[in-house]
Amino acid sequence: MKTIGILIGTEDSSVSKKYYQKNKNSLQFLKEYDISMNYIPFDYAIFAELKKQGEKKGFQIIPLFGDDLTLDDCNQCDCIFCIFEGTYAFEHGGQEYYQHLRNILSKTSAQVFPSQKMQDFIIKKHQYMRYLKKKGYDIPPTHFIKPDSYKIQTIMKFIEKNKFKNIVIKPELVGFKKGFKIIKNVTQKKVEDYLQKMKKEGYQHVLLQPFLEDFNKFGEIKTYWVGGKNMYSYKQQWKGSEGVFYPQEKIDKQLLKKCLDTAKNVIDDLKKDYEELIHVRVDFACCVNNENQCRDYFINEIEINPALAEEDDPVRGFSPLVKEILSRCS
Repeated sequence: MKTIGILIGTEDSSVSKKYYQKNKNSLQFLKEYDISMNYIPFDYAIFAELKKQGEKKGFQIIPLFGDDLTLDDCNQCDCIFCIFEGTYAFEHGGQEYYQHLRNILSKTSAQVFPSQKMQDFIIKKHQYMRYLKKKGYDIPPTHFIKPDSYKIQTIMKFIEKNKFKNIVIKPELVGFKKGFKIIKNVTQKKVEDYLQKMKKEGYQHVLLQPFLEDFNKFGEIKTYWVGGKNMYSYKQQWKGSEGVFYPQEKIDKQLLKKCLDTAKNVIDDLKKDYEELIHVRVDFACCVNNENQCRDYFINEIEINPALAEEDDPVRGFSPLVKEILSRCS
């Protein structure tokens, strides 16, 4: 009997009441892990679905908890599917715990999905952004900065060369807009003040990009894939701090096709150059210097451990993902 470990503990993105009602029988055992049926994080819901399908196929499914992970925990598994990853580790325990998690997943005898090498590549956004640019994909003008060793003259030269009046700066290793800052009427002092703050908080890399006025006007196109196949896509805009979601039927067909074609090419390139992913979300945003949405949408983000919501596949839920996990661990 093979043992599959699922690395959880995000405390993020609760499933809906509709999902709970549909799957409540298979979710009840989560009470053993102090999970309230009024708030079931998405990773625990995936664990429940994996347990339900996996045990029918003769697998042993065990939870691994990100905040308390040990090498012995991992080595009892034949393979490990990671949901809790570096972003959560940094959020919960800073740089020290992030390195602790990396070391364990690098040393374990279990096969890790996605591999720690792949997780490092994606979580260090400056690496995969350079990769995308080298491959010829559209990305916004981006300057990569180390807060503990930078030359402000080089940064200001980049800003002036591109005629940026307003910029966005965001650190790596964080999600949920933490550390994200819009600087309007940019000045050297404003940039330096931000970088010094990031240095004190332990961030090793930050990205500087233009602030795009049309970003929220056109919204992000989020494309979700399992086993190299598109499951669903949707558009997200923001109203204050709340996300507003539109189904794929509301997305311009020509635009959606271009996004899906581009995302498929990216996934194929990553498979060829790095590894085949169990699941991934490739997000697109708009617009650099032009409102022609089909031409100027660019790759905004790649997530190989996405915090899944029902918008990512409102019909099939987590079932396709679980089937792919079981297939890869067979």
